[in-house]
Amino acid sequence: MTDGGFAQTDLIAAAEASALALATAFGLGDEVRAGESWTVDEGDMVIAAPLSGGATGRLVLGVNDVVGKGLLADPDALQTAFTAAAMALGDTLGTNFEIGPIAPMGDTLPTVSVDITNAGVLTALAGVTLPVAAVMAPAVDFEPGAFDEDPEPIDSYALASLSVLNDVELIVTAELGRTTMAVRDLLRLSPGMVVEIDRVAGSPIDLLVNGRRIAAGEVVVIDEEFGIRITDIAPIGDRRR
Repeated sequence: MTDGGFAQTDLIAAAEASALALATAFGLGDEVRAGESWTVDEGDMVIAAPLSGGATGRLVLGVNDVVGKGLLADPDALQTAFTAAAMALGDTLGTNFEIGPIAPMGDTLPTVSVDITNAGVLTALAGVTLPVAAVMAPAVDFEPGAFDEDPEPIDSYALASLSVLNDVELIVTAELGRTTMAVRDLLRLSPGMVVEIDRVAGSPIDLLVNGRRIAAGEVVVIDEEFGIRITDIAPIGDRRR
């Protein structure tokens, strides 16, 4: 047992061992395996034995009411079977357990549940409630840097490697504004009609690169051709499509 509890993998193996002891003693099945859920329904009975010694917990068995009443009718056989299950549990975990008074209890989800099957058919459930050891992330050693140290020089090769992108062509678009139109309105467009956009007069024009806004500016005329004088560069976080 580690500080604070048992390893989850060890608990699963121990729960399966104790479940097999109960299944063998009561003739409940021929195979056990860790279950994904504790499926005790109405009409079922949960028989429990408190555990003490190596740790405080509980050993439980879930069966239907008919089988449960039959087991409770023979206290000596019940004591023998749960004692054997506690021994199997302790042997797997490397400790010793003692059981207290065995009695029916309300349905409580155990730490680990185990399916007991007979010829592949689920016949009963067994479970163990014991503390599980917390899993701690491994500590990482690092050397804190001093603020007054000179920064490492930038790798000139890394900067030079960007030069391979210098001749890559990008689509640059100047966008005056946008609007949303229904298909019926789009089909009615004709020369001379005015389409209202979402930009007031005098607002800056957006400059898009591959559809992403990177800057804004104002329209200028150069040698009878339109151009844009950049007035603002969009921050990286605001470069939206």
